[in-house]
Amino acid sequence: MTLRQLVNRATNKDNFTSLSDYTNFAKHYLDFIKTKLQAVIVSRNENNYRFFQYKKDGTYNVTRPINSDLMLSLEELTVSIDPFIELLENVRDEAIDTKENRVFDK
Repeated sequence: MTLRQLVNRATNKDNFTSLSDYTNFAKHYLDFIKTKLQAVIVSRNENNYRFFQYKKDGTYNVTRPINSDLMLSLEELTVSIDPFIELLENVRDEAIDTKENRVFDK
């Protein structure tokens, strides 16, 4: 998927009507940033903050700082998404309300 396709998809609210729409977009974006960025710049003062620089298709723009502690890699998302969706679907079930489901260690 190209940057233009991602932007077009993200700016159309009709593309986000279900949870799977959000997770599919996240997968596409994480796949994109894995290989199609010009650079990932690490902040000197706060090592968990990253700046993504896009290639020519993004006119070499640099993002605002992104807290990498709040992002999953594509591999982490792939492993985590099914248990997360199951948790959301059963959130009212008392058996789901456990310490393990309340804590997320990256």
